[in-house]
Amino acid sequence: MSFQSYTFLFALLPVSVAGWWLLNWRGHGRLAQGFLLVVSLAFYGKGNLAFLPLLLGSILFNFLVGKAMGALPRARKPLLVLGLLGNLGLLGYFKYANFFLDNLNWLLGTSIGALSLLLPLGISFFTFQQIAFLVDRYRGDPADYTLLEYACFVSFFPCVTSGPIAFHDEVIPQMRAVQGKGPSAQGIAEGLWLFSLGIWKKVIVAEAFGGGADWGWANLPALNSTTALAVTLSYTLQLYFDFSGYTDMARGIGKMLGVTLPENFDVPYQALTIRGFWKGWHMTMTRFFTRYLYIPLGGSRRGLPRTCVNTLVIFLASGLWHGADWSFVVWGGLHGIAMVADRLLGSRLDRLHPALSWALTFGYVNFCWIFFRAGSVREALAMCRAIARCAFGPLAEEFTTSFQMPEITWIGRYLEIDMARLALLMFLLFVVGSMFFCLQETPVARRKHRMTGRRGVLAGILLFWAVISLTGVSRFIYSNF
Repeated sequence: MSFQSYTFLFALLPVSVAGWWLLNWRGHGRLAQGFLLVVSLAFYGKGNLAFLPLLLGSILFNFLVGKAMGALPRARKPLLVLGLLGNLGLLGYFKYANFFLDNLNWLLGTSIGALSLLLPLGISFFTFQQIAFLVDRYRGDPADYTLLEYACFVSFFPCVTSGPIAFHDEVIPQMRAVQGKGPSAQGIAEGLWLFSLGIWKKVIVAEAFGGGADWGWANLPALNSTTALAVTLSYTLQLYFDFSGYTDMARGIGKMLGVTLPENFDVPYQALTIRGFWKGWHMTMTRFFTRYLYIPLGGSRRGLPRTCVNTLVIFLASGLWHGADWSFVVWGGLHGIAMVADRLLGSRLDRLHPALSWALTFGYVNFCWIFFRAGSVREALAMCRAIARCAFGPLAEEFTTSFQMPEITWIGRYLEIDMARLALLMFLLFVVGSMFFCLQETPVARRKHRMTGRRGVLAGILLFWAVISLTGVSRFIYSNF
């Protein structure tokens, strides 16, 4: 099931919020958790019912391993190894088996056939959450949860498919805290604001840029340099509004249920350095890799050379986590190299004018997204060549057509305005408006979601606009990871 569906908006979401609070308010905490688990499994199973046993099996396996660590403290290390092998083995089989076979065929000249595998929805996210749980148990965290509480946390429907990557000690205590309580009007209002903003980001903004980006990537040989640059910029904006939109919706639903999920974005496109970009982009993934990979590798405590190696390792791992293709590895490697350069150059970068620093950072991020979006390294290099040959010209009409909103198109035809020019104008308005939004967005430290009368009206407008535009909306990009 998807957030941007009528079934979710008008059935599952209101029923889940009402049922959760009614049962908790009446003092039926365990029943409320059981209800939430059923709702979450229904949400997850709607995507592909065949993956429900996989999710439930993963939950039971990790819960039992975690319990065994508490009961058998001397066996914590072998149990941790068992848990890591189980989780990484599951992720590796479904996500990387065919990638391994393809590379094995290339190296050995063999022709082993690909496995018929579908990627289980959200496997990268719920696997990382459970790895964090096991590592924390190994480090001595008591984590005294019931199986029902743990299952509710892992399968929590706002974030089970695409994050943010929340930790057990953030979510479960909040679920316990609402037992015996009724809903907070302010919490519901804040949640509605976040949800309305998020669905507008996805349905209106991300989908418009997505149409142009998809057309461009499907027609690489036909692109001149102007259109190629516009396509890459479209994907840069599509990805941000798609993923931050999902996060806003997930956090909004969490707020409605009395659970504050972690922030995942903090004005990343305002960054003046690559380091600043990664402080604001997919923050929960960065937090996971820092806490459970970078620091165990030694972090920055073993000298500059080791710090640089550790930085490259976590970014290569991050790239591979996103997808089973060398293009993702290249994307991670490019960011790792930039982070190392940032550390080595240090204060020299701070001497640059802020406008130049921003332009260099934003330009480099755009360049790296080419490899993230491409289906292969070869495809990414084809886009780079389309830009580098400097064959500038008018934007392809097929590209700008994707920015024609039905209501604007109807008005344009009624006024007998040239549709090609109207489409170009809409593209320019989308770019300018989106860049203004990104550059003027409030940082997390100063961000307030408190509902006011003016914000309530705006939330209603955004939600209504998104709901009447739901037809044909695609899945969230990060659902593929």
